[in-house]
Amino acid sequence: MWKPSDSVKGFGVLEAALVKITSLHMSPELSKKAHGVADDVRNAITAMESNATNLTKAQRNEKIGAAVQELMALQGDLKAVAQKKEAQLANSTEEQKHERLTKLESELAEKKKELLKDESMIKLYTLQKELAEKKLQLEKLIEKKNQSKSGKAATAEDAKEESALVGKLMKLTGSLANVTDKKAELPAPLKAALAEVKARSKKESDELTKMETGNKKMMAELDSQLKKSLPTAGKDDALAKGQSMIKRLKKEEHRVFMKAKVQKQAQLSELKAIESSIEQHDAKKLTAGLLKMQHEAKAASAKSGDFLH
Repeated sequence: MWKPSDSVKGFGVLEAALVKITSLHMSPELSKKAHGVADDVRNAITAMESNATNLTKAQRNEKIGAAVQELMALQGDLKAVAQKKEAQLANSTEEQKHERLTKLESELAEKKKELLKDESMIKLYTLQKELAEKKLQLEKLIEKKNQSKSGKAATAEDAKEESALVGKLMKLTGSLANVTDKKAELPAPLKAALAEVKARSKKESDELTKMETGNKKMMAELDSQLKKSLPTAGKDDALAKGQSMIKRLKKEEHRVFMKAKVQKQAQLSELKAIESSIEQHDAKKLTAGLLKMQHEAKAASAKSGDFLH
C-alpha cells in the first residue's frame, strides 16, 4: 500500500526506473508503449500525492494498481524482447560456428588434396631418382663387364705374346753367353731381339699412361655425379642411396685400377730388366728374367683361360 511517508522516496526510485526504461534501445513501437506506460505511472503517482483530487482511497489504490499492472506488462514485453535477442544471438553464434566449421572442413579437404598431390610428386621424384641410379649402376656394370671381357682377352693376348718373346729369347741366351766382351757389338739376332723388347716396353709404358688417364677421367666423372646427387633440402633417401652407390663404384674403380696398374708396372719392370741384361751382355741375368716372365705369363694365361672357358 502507498503511504505518505513513502511518497518522496518511492517516487524517486520509481522515477529513476522509468527514466532507465524509457532510455533503453528498443523498437519504435515498444518505445512508444514504454513512454505511454511511464506517463500513466507518473499520472497515477501524481494523483496519489495530490490533495486536490477528490479520489477515494480505493480509487487511488485502483489507479496505482492499474499503473503497476501496466509496468508488469511492459516488463513482460521487455523480457520477451530480451529473450528473443538472446535466442537470435545464440542462433547467430551457432550459425557462425557452423560456417567456421564448414570453412575449416573445406580448407582441410583442400590441404589433403594438396598433400596427396605433393606426396605423388615426391614419390614420382623418388622413383625417377631410383631409376636414374639403377640406370647408372647398370651402365657401370655393363661397362665393367665389357672391360673385364676385353681386359681378360687383352691379358690372354699379352700372355701369348710374352710367351712367344720368352721362347725366342731363351734360344738366344747361349749366343749372349758366348759374347765375352761387354763392349762388343751384339750379334744380329740379339739386336733384333733387343729391339723387340724395347718395342714391347714402349707398348706397356703407353698402355700404363692410357690406364692412368682413363682412371683420372673416370674419377672426375664420378665426382661430378656425387655433386649432382647431393640432397637439396632435408633428408632424401633416394639421393643418399645414389651417393652411396657412386662412392662404392668409385672405390671399386680405384681398386681395379690399382690392381691393373701394379700388374702393368711389374710387366714393364721385367721388360726393362731383360732389356738391361741384353745391353749388359749378362746371359745369367737374362735367363733369370726370362724364367720369371715365363712364370708370370703362364699364370696370366691360366687366369684368363679360366674366364674365357
